[in-house]
Amino acid sequence: MEKVEKLVKLGLPSKALLQFNYGETSPPPSPFQNEFLTKCFDFSMKVSTPLTIAIVYFSLVHYINPLIVARQERHAKSSKGGKGGRLPPAPFKFTKTSGFKLFVILHNLFLCIYSVWTFIGMINTINNTQELIKLNFENQQMKIESNFQKFFQTICDVDNGIFNLNLPFKNLLLFGWFFYISKFYEVLDTVIILVKGKPSSLLQSYHHAGAMMCMWAGIRFQSPPIWIFVVFNSFIHSLMYFYFTLSCLKIRVPGIFKRMLTSMQITQFVIGGSLAMLHSFIYFYDTTTNSLINCISTPDQALPLIINVSYLTPLTGLFAAFYIESYVKRRV
Repeated sequence: MEKVEKLVKLGLPSKALLQFNYGETSPPPSPFQNEFLTKCFDFSMKVSTPLTIAIVYFSLVHYINPLIVARQERHAKSSKGGKGGRLPPAPFKFTKTSGFKLFVILHNLFLCIYSVWTFIGMINTINNTQELIKLNFENQQMKIESNFQKFFQTICDVDNGIFNLNLPFKNLLLFGWFFYISKFYEVLDTVIILVKGKPSSLLQSYHHAGAMMCMWAGIRFQSPPIWIFVVFNSFIHSLMYFYFTLSCLKIRVPGIFKRMLTSMQITQFVIGGSLAMLHSFIYFYDTTTNSLINCISTPDQALPLIINVSYLTPLTGLFAAFYIESYVKRRV
């Protein structure tokens, strides 16, 4: 059996990262057979869809925030005021009903279960695809020498790796699209905060709006590093929405758990962003051209990487500021 010693190697990034001449590439084919889901998929791949929703969402939140603050101020005048100089929440009456409380529990429970399904599903997809890649190379009388080679061959090869629609199991395009759509549903987190009588922070609104655009770009242009967003974020969300569900059920959770969640979120941004950029230094074996090509081989694949790293940089700063404000200053 032939050994390909440099099946995957490190090298300088492709010129694609510096070109910015994004082509008129066609959207990826729908992973669905159902006509309605296919129409939804095609509509969601238009840049106007996430961009319009993100702008409307962000604008509305920061239009409503002053109204909520004014409501808090009126509420504070008729009560004893907030603790530590902070305005107390001014919840709307319907948030005290059992129906609303049940909705919030089910909302968090659904997102917890969905996030676990996505995380486990993506791990299985990556593992199973690695084995298929290995078998395919063995059938071509070539041998993969290391797990590093096998992993990046699986991640970077859009035609035969985890994006491949012909895989005998769920692929990244399917998991990634559902994860992209879930970013619109997660806007309900902000709605819940607002109706409970508290303004939504810049961290909250920036986080949700930016995630819509990042996931759109990664799926629309089938950029290899988008697997990081799906895997890392679904893992963190599994824990986060589990915590929210327990809190809604009035089950006491040690404060260290919430602090640990924030630390893990910051860590995922730093490690995830660094790992995403690493893809631009990876070269893998392209079975079509029988040569090594860059994992980020086109300007279209580079665009989501640029968007994601640009988004993560201020987001990491916002989370760090939240960590200091919530866990450091309060202990002083």
